Amino acid sequence: MSDLNQYDISRVLGSKMVPTNPARYGNFGLLQSTVDAIQAREDSEQPKRDTAGWGYEHDRLVVQAFEDTRNGASTDALLWDRVLLDTFVARCRELGLDAESRVLNRRLINVRKNKNRFEKRGIVISPTTRKEQKPSIVPRHAAVVEFALVRLRYRFGLSIDDILMDPQTSDTYEEIVLNWAPELSREDIRRAALYVRKTRFIQKREADQIRALDLSLVQNEFSVPTPLSQIRLAEVPAVPGLLEVDEPDRHLYVVHIDNLRPLVSRFACGTAFEIVKNDFWIPNPDEITLRYVAGTKIGGVSLRKWEHRLISEHSPVFNWPMTKFAA
Repeated sequence: MSDLNQYDISRVLGSKMVPTNPARYGNFGLLQSTVDAIQAREDSEQPKRDTAGWGYEHDRLVVQAFEDTRNGASTDALLWDRVLLDTFVARCRELGLDAESRVLNRRLINVRKNKNRFEKRGIVISPTTRKEQKPSIVPRHAAVVEFALVRLRYRFGLSIDDILMDPQTSDTYEEIVLNWAPELSREDIRRAALYVRKTRFIQKREADQIRALDLSLVQNEFSVPTPLSQIRLAEVPAVPGLLEVDEPDRHLYVVHIDNLRPLVSRFACGTAFEIVKNDFWIPNPDEITLRYVAGTKIGGVSLRKWEHRLISEHSPVFNWPMTKFAA
């Protein structure tokens, strides 16, 4: 059996093999593997269903509609700016493109991601000239935003772009966050999703450095793991830091944050996990532990890089997964 070439067999059958993450043990491992399989299938099949009969001339019109309405904005602006999205879609309609907004948005991003292929056809997106302010997630709501995204990922196998491209799915995501952070605007919540997407990859130029980080250094700096039921909030410093939340047999969440105390308070009072708990998993505050490192660097290395190292190494259940390199 070792001589069988599964790629050759797949090619003969007219199918396509898509790599996914390695399977893990346990219920959450099974759930993760199912999500990976669903996403791989959808990534392969959904675009074909959406744009059956679609040609380069259609993509050319999509780009034209974007250039006519963008006012210097980036393609990512369509994921958070509903006014721009509506204007772009209306222009597509005027040019004769009859497709849903998520399809038009996806085709535009496909052109951006396959720049060389489309340039050979004379289809070019001009450089962005309007620089948008990129506020980070409000520190107190970092977990709320990421947990809402992860909940939709586990349930539907969606990427962050998938969530934001479809107004209906985006509305669902926004409602989840607003239920726990009603003071945020919907635009802030959509921007926050992009923040998670942009901070969950390793830049190619940093990959070797991050892989080389010695995890024993950060382990030695962490505070003593404390059950959520025993946390004394007054003892948690209101300073930047790195936070890790674990169960006895798995890592749940890792994040670097501008202010440790507000986020720790969400875990200590039990509200942080309300978004993701269900009959499949009910958090036990006596078994879930929390620990942190206060400060901005560990061993002279920024907490952002240590966060990337820990997420890449441990694949915490409720972190949006890291990708290897930036697109």
